[in-house]
Amino acid sequence: MELSLASAKPSPRAAAAAAAAAAASSSLLSLRGRRRRVGVVCAAVSSGEEVFGGRRELAGVQPLVEALPPVARAVVELAVVAAAAAAGYVVGLRAGGTRTTTVAGAAALGAVSVAGAAAVNSAVPGVAAAGLHNYVAGSDDPTKLESSEVEAIASKYGVSTEDATFKAELCDLYGRFVFSLIHPGYEDLEGTEVETIIKFKKALGLNDIDAANVHMEIAKRIDRNAGVGQQQAFEKLIFVTNLVFRDAYEYLLPWKRLFGVHESQIDDVMRESAKSLYASLLKSIGRGLDIGTLIEVRRSQLAYKLSDEIASEMFREHAKKLVEENISTALNNLNNRTQVVEEVKSILSFNGMLTVLSNFPGEERFVRGLGPITLGGDSDHEKRVEDLKMLYSAYAMEVLSDGHLNDDKLAALNQLRNIFGLAKYEAEAIITDVKARVFQTY
Repeated sequence: MELSLASAKPSPRAAAAAAAAAAASSSLLSLRGRRRRVGVVCAAVSSGEEVFGGRRELAGVQPLVEALPPVARAVVELAVVAAAAAAGYVVGLRAGGTRTTTVAGAAALGAVSVAGAAAVNSAVPGVAAAGLHNYVAGSDDPTKLESSEVEAIASKYGVSTEDATFKAELCDLYGRFVFSLIHPGYEDLEGTEVETIIKFKKALGLNDIDAANVHMEIAKRIDRNAGVGQQQAFEKLIFVTNLVFRDAYEYLLPWKRLFGVHESQIDDVMRESAKSLYASLLKSIGRGLDIGTLIEVRRSQLAYKLSDEIASEMFREHAKKLVEENISTALNNLNNRTQVVEEVKSILSFNGMLTVLSNFPGEERFVRGLGPITLGGDSDHEKRVEDLKMLYSAYAMEVLSDGHLNDDKLAALNQLRNIFGLAKYEAEAIITDVKARVFQTY
């Protein structure tokens, strides 16, 4: 004769204790979950499911486990075993058995119930894992997950975060999250992936070894022979992964052993990926040279492990492009001397700020490459020199229009000569010509 868990009914007192324990244990977690989702339920489910998959449904004895917290489960298990033993004793008596056979019947049904209770306990880690999955997948913004929330879920079910089944779920969530952030295919990285992954990893409570193994498993899923898009995804994963684990990557990430990727290839990937992200960041720096932006770009450069030499060169090229935009606008408006002079003044102002900031106390906090600009030495300088002379002449005409050349005006003209990369004799010839034209008007 078998007595299932469904038919074994605990005493009214045990049932009441179980219900009270369930209510007390689940209240904190359920309230926290509601606070996190209020007002954005639809968006939360949509974004979470896209990354982690749909809700995981419970089956078999799992709904019972879900309904009973650890304290209540213990009460129910004792009640089930006691009820089964009592039922076996009664059956033995009604069958006319002796005291010995009656006790044996009670022991047999009690043993069956113990096995059923053990089955309930064995289902707990799986239910906890499902609870974690559903909580994260149903959140409005997985990047805001906190370690306290993960620990609360484990505590609700009475499992350790180091439990094999629970940790497997942690690793699965982490892997899906990382894979979604590397934008498989041709999409570029946004630059915030490393910080976001580190935060999510910390929230899940994964150590570096477990997390690194997840990164390696993701790499195995990428078929580098399937096209350029997959190769780029693999390179993005290398870049992000090495920055997540920083100096520990050499012993945590066996790129060469598992994938045949040599150190020189990794260096190339790290450098080119960092340059790509840094180029995007430089676009945020305009002629106003906002101090906060200069500091943030510097921090990002260090985070990307981009060398100062490359960063300096890239910034100088960016600064030149800003100057060239002014030059292009001025050349397109040669008939409007006021517009031409305004563009030249913008160039001088920008160059002046670059020079001042390069000597500013604490300049090591700023983007690399600050300092005066010069277009001299550029490959196309000779082709453009006549256009630059025209702009220089227009500005000289403006500042000398009153017939006076003081120290401030001369300093501005010398600065502009250096920016345009004009020889000293070329600038002097232009100034002499402008003076002659100005004097003719008096």
